[in-house]
Amino acid sequence: MIKKNEPLAKYTAYKIGGPADEFIDVHSKEELVEAIEDAEKANKNYILLGGGCNTVFSDKGFRGLVIHNQANKIEVHGSQVIAESGAMLGAVINKAREHELGGIIKLIGLPGTIGGAIYGNAGAQGVEIGDFVVNCKIYRPDQGMIEEPKEYFQFSYRTSHLKTTHETVLEVKLDLPTLDPEDVSAEVMKFRAEKQPKGKVAGSFFKNPTATEAAGYLIDKCGLKGTRVGDIEISQKHGNWLMNIGNATQKDVLEVAKMAKNKVKEKFGLDLEPENILLDEYGNKIDI
Repeated sequence: MIKKNEPLAKYTAYKIGGPADEFIDVHSKEELVEAIEDAEKANKNYILLGGGCNTVFSDKGFRGLVIHNQANKIEVHGSQVIAESGAMLGAVINKAREHELGGIIKLIGLPGTIGGAIYGNAGAQGVEIGDFVVNCKIYRPDQGMIEEPKEYFQFSYRTSHLKTTHETVLEVKLDLPTLDPEDVSAEVMKFRAEKQPKGKVAGSFFKNPTATEAAGYLIDKCGLKGTRVGDIEISQKHGNWLMNIGNATQKDVLEVAKMAKNKVKEKFGLDLEPENILLDEYGNKIDI
């Protein structure tokens, strides 16, 4: 059922965003394909929304249809985990653990869906989701639902071929190693808990500019931890996490992000590229 004028803030990690003209929940990969095809046939402006962790909507909302992907079926067959793209990454990790499978355990605590993780090749502690992909079912407008092998996605640091093609991930197949007890040690869990701020936050805002230079470290060295614009604050705990400490707006996010980007450029000569995506009310990406 399509909802009208649905507030988007409640579906995003930052809790920012005005109303969407139209909004629909889908609960399977088949429903997701149907919603996309219906929108395309009707020539509607549409956008896909997963966990809402990397998306910062306009305060004016979205002029079109938001398709909210809640297709979250997860199956385990031997060493392979098959998950629909709307399943939360944490849920996939937990299901793997239940079956004594590991590999992706170091990604625990990362926000968002498995589909979003594939799209951006999510990673932490030297592990990337792309390392474990066998294949993915994707939606391609001229072919519908098709399956592509790992090689197709050209995984590299925080990116994949999907950022070029803008095809939609429908289902992911992972092949995982046997769980290593050391990967779920108290020390690892404590590290993740201490590193990550709590509240209305959406994970790392910027990509690390080099393999040896972390964005959070650079922002910290610019003396920006605790800097606030409106109700967006650079976390005191982690320089690469922005926090909505009240009723922040997209404008607040944009101003803080630009400040951090400019300061790092001035001090270190390095360009920070955002992982989070800011969208105007028509779904166009806003440059930072």
